[in-house]
Amino acid sequence: MRRIKRKTVWAYLDGKKLVDVVQAALDNHMMVDGLKEQLIKENPGHEVTFKYQ
Repeated sequence: MRRIKRKTVWAYLDGKKLVDVVQAALDNHMMVDGLKEQLIKENPGHEVTFKYQ
């Protein structure tokens, strides 16, 4: 059997890895897009970026 590589979305705050967005959304019973918006709102004045890995 082939093992499927699991991809995820990481949130970076000012270039430093902050959280696995997919896992955090699952833990909080939220949609990924909603959590992304919340992270941006909660960190004004900081650069929040998302990378798919």
